[in-house]
Amino acid sequence: MKTVSITAVIPAYNAQPFLARAIESVLSQTFAPAEILIIDDGSNDDTFEIASAYNRQVKAFKKANGGPASARNFGIERAQGDWIALLDADDVWLPQKLEEQIKLIDTEVGLIHSNVRRRLNSNSSETTFEGLWVRNCILNSSVLLRRDAFLQVGGLDEDPTLIGVEDYNLWLRIAAAGWKILGSTEELCLYTPAVGSLSHQVLRFSTAELANARKLSKLLHLSPDELRLKELSIFDEYGLELLHIRDLTHARDYFLQGLYRQVTLRRLLRYAATLLPKSLLNLRRAVAGRVRERHRGKLPDGTVDSATT
Repeated sequence: MKTVSITAVIPAYNAQPFLARAIESVLSQTFAPAEILIIDDGSNDDTFEIASAYNRQVKAFKKANGGPASARNFGIERAQGDWIALLDADDVWLPQKLEEQIKLIDTEVGLIHSNVRRRLNSNSSETTFEGLWVRNCILNSSVLLRRDAFLQVGGLDEDPTLIGVEDYNLWLRIAAAGWKILGSTEELCLYTPAVGSLSHQVLRFSTAELANARKLSKLLHLSPDELRLKELSIFDEYGLELLHIRDLTHARDYFLQGLYRQVTLRRLLRYAATLLPKSLLNLRRAVAGRVRERHRGKLPDGTVDSATT
């Protein structure tokens, strides 16, 4: 077993219903972290009291509400470990999470993450800047982060326009700084999706993604074409999500933004779909679902059936 000093940092805001489960998952690790820091980010429930009830390995702090980037920065500034293990208060680690990840540590590695819901290609464990720029495959709660890499790039950006993608912003800056990013192909943590209006979530994350892309393109001196392609992928991805949840007004706007940047037949067809009645779109989805069920089991092993809109 490698000699590694790890600090687990858990930001928590009104986390009373699930914080204990997250803490217990850290305490159950087969490779124990040196300390666990809980950062109560201005909660108005019993989050701080729950965190304070644990032994000295768990240290609770309370601060004014400043958002997830502020809470993580606050915790990492006080961390004693050479490596920082990030965990959201509503997620949990599997027992072997840290033990498996420290096997990947070497001098060039700045960040280690793990597979979550098959985000990673099982044949490749290295994540490049170019790959990350296209798509964020790193879940915050799976990350083991070298403290020196974090400090070198200046920590998390607390810009409120980046809330929701402030972690993605950090991963890209770490990759751009030349640190190697590796991912275990095993699933080592359990992720809890955010609750709330699906349409609101999609709009919030897409707006943050666009702000992140534009800010990083200036900071990292990326070419106009790299920014244009990134904006295209954001409008395409989130436009499809909005179409799927039948927010046709916003989906139409996203596909139109994509068409302004590059006209393709696929984007034209997706834009046209937003002009159809919801009842017709739902009928198409139902028919496609029945066809898919009828042919389920006839697909070759490993084939993934495409989702319907």
